[in-house]
Amino acid sequence: METDEHSLYTEAAVCLEQTLREGEKTANVDIQLMLANLQRSDQLIQQACDREHDPFYINLLVHLHNSLGSHAGVLEAKINQLNNGPSIPPVSGGRDTPQGGNFSDDSQKHARESAIADTIVIKDGLNFSDVVGLDEAKQSLREAIIMPLHFPHLFTGSVKPWKRILLYGPPGTGKSRLAQAISAEISSTFYCVSSSDLVSSWVGESEKLIKELFHHATSQSGRSVIFIDEIDSICRQRSSREGEHTRRIKTELLRQMEGADNTEETDKIFLLCATNCPWELDTAFLRRFQKRIYIPLPDSEARIELMKLHTKNNKVNLTEQEWMLLSDKTRGYSGSDIANMTLGALFIPIRDLKSSKHWELSAAGQYTPCDGKSPSAVVADLDNLPPDKIIPREVTVADFIKSIQTHRKTVTQQEHSKFDDFTTHFGEKG
Repeated sequence: METDEHSLYTEAAVCLEQTLREGEKTANVDIQLMLANLQRSDQLIQQACDREHDPFYINLLVHLHNSLGSHAGVLEAKINQLNNGPSIPPVSGGRDTPQGGNFSDDSQKHARESAIADTIVIKDGLNFSDVVGLDEAKQSLREAIIMPLHFPHLFTGSVKPWKRILLYGPPGTGKSRLAQAISAEISSTFYCVSSSDLVSSWVGESEKLIKELFHHATSQSGRSVIFIDEIDSICRQRSSREGEHTRRIKTELLRQMEGADNTEETDKIFLLCATNCPWELDTAFLRRFQKRIYIPLPDSEARIELMKLHTKNNKVNLTEQEWMLLSDKTRGYSGSDIANMTLGALFIPIRDLKSSKHWELSAAGQYTPCDGKSPSAVVADLDNLPPDKIIPREVTVADFIKSIQTHRKTVTQQEHSKFDDFTTHFGEKG
């Protein structure tokens, strides 16, 4: 008898451990397996309770039984929600809710529609002129998105606009900014989506979200633009070791990209995707992108334009020779690297205020740090001066050089070579 009771507890513990391991997953959680293990564990606990004679242990087992039943109820409710939607009361003229509490799909579908609607971008002031360089990429995007909207009569017969474009390149080169600029250039609906918007930890929910995204886009008036950032997080190369849930997500996205449900409706959608790791994409996805445009690191002229762009609202009076010097020293920097470096340079005069002891007093009553050689210099600490009257000195080329020494480039030569190799075989330069 003791051996039988021990086996009941052992099997129940194994079931609970499997439930915990499944629940700790961050994706592809098999909720049906969790429920089955909980129910089996509950049955074993009930059997053990029937054989127990000690009131103390009986009380513990009853509490455990109640706890397992509560958790099983939560899982059952979630399964019903995923399959059919949360319970809603019957409406006039509709079917009554059957006994047993079946759920309606309308509310869950409304939740997915709301999640997708939240990805629609409200236009801001950013446009193509605010994106430095990348002329070829801009031209391709104009041909694919803007021109068909403004001049639809040009795209008739066999002349059709591009439907799917992949932007790839090192991080911080302007891929997302190009997408933001497009949203401001067009009057159509623009969806900005990431993997977190489409991938759910509940089995089957991700496929529904992907399908809802494309359905929502085709239901809009005119042509809609869907931008999926970091597409490699969803479309990595398939392997025999990946889970069935992951494979189903990829299959559904492939179907929607090709317009498996209705080929006519795909003309209403333009799909723009971006990635920092194009070589990790599955070949089936690569094939479906009609253009694969490389967004490279900024060249010398673009680097100067970027530095001027980030300092246009500050006092920075450098000569052309000094700008060229900074351009040479930032070779290999990405756009975000230059932005960080420039911000660091702009901070140096502010940082120097704390250590300044001599100040030049202007006619307007403002204090600016000086070297102390001026006969009219005021000797004081920063804390002893009126805060609203303190003005930092102008930024110099020395500040930029100092900032360059602490803000290194983030793209290695090895990574740069991988992008060049990929472009040679699969892409085109933007």
